[in-house]
Amino acid sequence: MGNFFGIIIVRPLGLILMAIWSLVQNYGLALILFTLIVKLILLPFMYKQKKGMKKMNLVQAESAAIQKRYARNREKMNEEMQKLYEREGVNPMGSCLLSFITLPIMMALYYAVRQPMKYMMGLSNDTIEAIAKVLGTTYDKSSVSGQIQLAKLVHENWDKVADFATNGLVNIDFNFFGIDLSAIPQFSHLDILWLIPILSGGTALLSSLVMRKTQNMQNPNMQQNQSAQMNSTMNTMLIIMPLMSVWIAFTLPASMGVYWTVNNLFSIAQELVLTWYILKFDKAEDDEETKARKRREAAHKLKLEEQAKEKKETGEQTEYRGAKAANVSKKKLKAYQAEVQKEKDKETAARAAQIKAEKEAARRAGKQVDDE
Repeated sequence: MGNFFGIIIVRPLGLILMAIWSLVQNYGLALILFTLIVKLILLPFMYKQKKGMKKMNLVQAESAAIQKRYARNREKMNEEMQKLYEREGVNPMGSCLLSFITLPIMMALYYAVRQPMKYMMGLSNDTIEAIAKVLGTTYDKSSVSGQIQLAKLVHENWDKVADFATNGLVNIDFNFFGIDLSAIPQFSHLDILWLIPILSGGTALLSSLVMRKTQNMQNPNMQQNQSAQMNSTMNTMLIIMPLMSVWIAFTLPASMGVYWTVNNLFSIAQELVLTWYILKFDKAEDDEETKARKRREAAHKLKLEEQAKEKKETGEQTEYRGAKAANVSKKKLKAYQAEVQKEKDKETAARAAQIKAEKEAARRAGKQVDDE
């Protein structure tokens, strides 16, 4: 991992986790509070994402119509899609913003959990190796759980390494309700650690189901607007994501599984609260937006019909030496139209001169003439 990522992102999050642990003196509880703080910080972004997703679902039907209408002209299709997004104030990339924020946080926490002595306590590699030497063990930097296991050994033999406290070494107990959060659950060994992957996968599945339910509550017509392929993809992800959560929890220290489980539970609560808030307090605003959107859609549809009608009339009525306008270059068509107009002007002028002569002859004959 690059020094930039470690210094700019991982180390600050490690300091926050360390500060929380210093207050509560419980590693598991510190992870839970850390997760809650991150969720509260990201709450405004989550709210904005849900509003954006709702707008995207509202224009889904029109988007599908554009894709069908310009299926053979991708450039025109992209142009019309861009116009649709601008007209409706929709940002198709808005839903990805939260992922760009949460992914670095999750990666940073992974390193902070995996290497607590470096990113939580701020110890140098030389100091960590010196501590391992005093404890009579080897420190494997490449091991996923090497440093967290060394931190556990520090707790069990604190009297031997207490002098390193001046360097920043801290005595952390990784036991949380009888579960060793520094250990990695093993497929081959059934014990209490299996509870972490099971809870991780179960809460991931529950989170996906709740999210789908709340999306349907916000957008009742969402499933009708979605294609069969999209629905199939969502159903597949509903199964794959919980299985991935279980697999990840079996490959990392149990502390990451605890974070993942608690994060899922907070996500469920957050989803329910935000959906309730949007349905209850944003209803008037949403109704007004829906009316405005329908007016824009009607105006745009009328404009398209007028353009189609004009194009049809131009193609049917304007000919150039027997050829339709669509098959003639603009330059030739324009010259021909000017020639036709010139002939019409001549005919109009000749007719006006004839009428004038007839009136003059009538006056000479003593007849009453209407000058209008």
